[in-house]
Parts: sequence; C-alpha cells; structure tokens
Amino acid sequence: MKLPVYFVSDNHFFMDSSDSEKKRRRLLFSLFNQIKKDKGSLIIGGDFFDFWFDYGSNHPSGYEDILDELHQLSSNGVEIHYILGNHDYWDFGYFNKKFKAKTYKGNLEFTIGNQKILITHGDGLLSEDYGYRFMRKIIRSKLCIMLFKIIGWNIGCKLAKKISKTSSKYNRSEYNNKKNDVKKEAIRSELNQFVLNNWMEDYDTILIGHYHQTGIDKFDDKKIIYLGDWLNYFTVTSLYDEGWKQISWREK
Repeated sequence: MKLPVYFVSDNHFFMDSSDSEKKRRRLLFSLFNQIKKDKGSLIIGGDFFDFWFDYGSNHPSGYEDILDELHQLSSNGVEIHYILGNHDYWDFGYFNKKFKAKTYKGNLEFTIGNQKILITHGDGLLSEDYGYRFMRKIIRSKLCIMLFKIIGWNIGCKLAKKISKTSSKYNRSEYNNKKNDVKKEAIRSELNQFVLNNWMEDYDTILIGHYHQTGIDKFDDKKIIYLGDWLNYFTVTSLYDEGWKQISWREK
C-alpha cells in the first residue's frame, strides 16, 4: 500500500442532490485531487453511501458523479480499499468492476513498515448493540438479499429513502449536542476498552468508523483513531512517513 494513505468513513452520500449534498461532493472531489497529486492510497471505512445495493446492471441513482470520480482516481494509479459498512454492505462486485476497489465484508488489516494496523467499520461493537447484531444477521442473509433483488432497484431505492434516518439523525448533531456529551463519552470509553481487551495486543493502531467521533487516543505507543464523518466533521485521516494526521477537510 502506497503512502500517504488517506482514510475517510461515514460520508453518507445521499441519492438526492441538494445544495448541501453538492457542496459535500465538491469537497470530496478536491480531496481526490490531492490524493492523485500525492500518488497515495485511499481507504474507505464504510457507509460511504447512505444506501447501496448492487442490482447488477442497475445501481442506486444519483451517485454517478462520485462513481466516475472514483474511477478516475483508480485510473490515476490510486489503490482503493473499501470496507463495507451497515449502509453499503450489499456490493456484489460492482465497486471492483467500476473503480477496481478491493472490498472487505469484515475488517481490514495491513502492515506498513513495522506498524500493524487494523481498520473496522465498528458497527455492533457496543454491548447494547445485541438487537442490532441480531437484525444484521437477518438483513445480510441470503434470503433477505434474494428478496431485495426480487423487488428491483426502483422500489428498493424508494424504500431505502423512506427508511433511512441518517440525515435527520446526524443533521440534528446528536453526537455533537452538549446534552449528549455523557453518552458520547460513555460510547468512546466502552469502545476503547473493547479495543484494548481484544485487539491492542496484536496491533499498533486501530481505526474505527460508524460512531461519528473524531480524534486520536494514545495508549503508550499505541493508538485508537476515530474516523469521524462527512456530515458534521468532514474528517480526513492520513498516514505519512512521519506519522498520523487528522484534519477537517472543510477547514483546509
């Protein structure tokens, strides 16, 4: 994997193209231009699209410009790794065909130099997520996937627009509201403890998406990095020869 490596997660690009959505995409494309100049790599930590289901000859409409930009990125020699999240898990080969992405249904682990790194989308890690973990098994089952294919892409996309609550949830800034600071800190504390108990012995750096939190938590010579989002923070995390960096691309 070529340095610098750029990480984005939880971009939640919507099928509808509002003015704010167009602005979010322009920022993304400017990031892509920077990655091209640096001749680096891109890792997507999941939920890049707010909804994705690979219908073969058809795909959710409204993403054409993003898909074309990803294709251009790949055509310029940028290696793309895509961890499938809970919103865009249902890719069955289109991402690889369109922009040569290496996709992962689970975590991605790799080594750069002497540094062992693991990146996870992170959904289902919390102890209170038992209900979600059960639902995840159902919606990712062969039967559920077959039924969703049967209803077709047109009905499937309309249904997805109705049931997706991401826009209303995060545009209310649930994870930024001071009233929720205690919950936010509790989530981070539990995630850190999970990582320390289960992964940190084997890895030097763990990167986590899904929870729309930002920042780099250090534990001696090890790190837990929260990948933020592209709704409130416009987070870009990058790994250079000299180390890790995290910024808001909106403020660049």
